[in-house]
Amino acid sequence: MPVRRTAAAIAVVAATAALITSCSAGKPRSAAAEPQTRPVANSSSSVDKSTWPEATPTAGLAKGLSLPLEAYMETYQDTVALDDAERHLETRCLADYGLHVTFPPAGQTPPPSADDSNMPRRYGITDRALAEKYGYGLPDGMQHQEGTKMPELTKDQIEVLTGRTSLRNSPADPAPEKAPSTYQGKAIHQDGCAGWADDQLGTRDMDFSLVSQLDGESLTQSQQTPAVQNAIAAWSACMKGDGYTVDSPYHADQIVPHTDGSPSKEEIAVAVADIGCKKSTDLVKIWFTEDSRIQEQQIKDHQSALDALRTRRTQVVGSAQKALKG
Repeated sequence: MPVRRTAAAIAVVAATAALITSCSAGKPRSAAAEPQTRPVANSSSSVDKSTWPEATPTAGLAKGLSLPLEAYMETYQDTVALDDAERHLETRCLADYGLHVTFPPAGQTPPPSADDSNMPRRYGITDRALAEKYGYGLPDGMQHQEGTKMPELTKDQIEVLTGRTSLRNSPADPAPEKAPSTYQGKAIHQDGCAGWADDQLGTRDMDFSLVSQLDGESLTQSQQTPAVQNAIAAWSACMKGDGYTVDSPYHADQIVPHTDGSPSKEEIAVAVADIGCKKSTDLVKIWFTEDSRIQEQQIKDHQSALDALRTRRTQVVGSAQKALKG
């Protein structure tokens, strides 16, 4: 979730394939008679949240661990709140043009991790109970899922929603031509209803790439520290004692082939040995400590930009909550 795409960009790509899993005053709405009954988009309140990732791991060797940069990341809960609000506003906006579209609720296809840190697997697998059941795979309900399909849209709906004449099948495709400036005499918003929704929420060009970049750099740099290198070497020696030759926790899943949904006894044995060696060598704690130390310095070096991003994130989530009440 490093870079938040605007709803206008998302709608153009996703409406033909899969539903997005993305992200105050905005431009004034055009003066038009309000419908007597405002349509409301389907809300994630109706979605099963049992498979949503926890903000902080609740089990395993990573239990309770949270890196300093996580305070500046967009969480999955934030993402769902913003997506809910975007769809709610888009539904209302389309209805103002006499167009009615039912968008599916956000939050149906959660990722394995709550944010970019991917703490449960940042240093390799860390939960023995899961390893005993799934090996290196993900629990049921957390396997990669295709996004929920968007409803089929008419030409008029596409133009009013996106401000374009057609949809893009992928970001690599050329941008479609602009739609006519009006629909049945009513001006179409810049980038359509999707762009208008972004303006209302303040999410245009909201960019988490700095946080994602720093997070990746800290992981790479921490891996090269003497403390972590020694811990990895100790882990590797432990694995060798269990009969497995491997140089890094990131390569342990390659010792035996993995099959989603039905891990072999051999895979489970490797996964359990992997976590056992992490525990006996204290690898996760040592790596987390070095990772945290580097991130604390990164935050000092980029304090102003990170604080501004966190403030803006708080503001747009607040705007989303207000939009859903309106």
